[in-house]
Amino acid sequence: MKKVILGMLVVALCASCASKQQTVNVAKNPFGVAVEMPCAETGFDNAEYIRATGTATNISLENARLAAFENAKAVVNRKLGGFVQGLSTDYSRNVGGEAKASKVQRMLEGEFATLVEKELNDAEQTCEKMSYTADGNYMVFISIQIPKKQLIDNLITTLDKNEELEIEFNRDEFRKYAEDKLKRMQEARQ
Repeated sequence: MKKVILGMLVVALCASCASKQQTVNVAKNPFGVAVEMPCAETGFDNAEYIRATGTATNISLENARLAAFENAKAVVNRKLGGFVQGLSTDYSRNVGGEAKASKVQRMLEGEFATLVEKELNDAEQTCEKMSYTADGNYMVFISIQIPKKQLIDNLITTLDKNEELEIEFNRDEFRKYAEDKLKRMQEARQ
């Protein structure tokens, strides 16, 4: 009987030592536990696409899906906001000259805002993953993408049709500005 009790104490002591050892090891890791991000393989910008992943949690699956898609669109919209503003500023000053720059910039930004909204509504969904949480909600991850080449082509087409710009629109020069701006934007994020 003493051997059994002694054996149980040794097992309990070893078990408590093992759990303390695990706790110490976890506590020593300042980064915590690694978590795999759903849709990560299609959620980050690359040379060809502007991308984002949106997430949402809701008791309704459809509401969670809609909110995740809207969140992804909002992330892409923020990315494109800086791109559009910088591009319109640079291009209008360089092509329109200082005298016309302000007017041209406002017109460009107006045209771009309309186009960006259309691009966001037409964005391609590249990934959707969902789970059911312990508290009874749906968690949804949705990734979307917009091709950079398509965005620039659509910007060029839109500006080419605008007769109010009062500048001689140069498609090749604009493409160069836009591609350079997108490249610098991606490099800044890496």
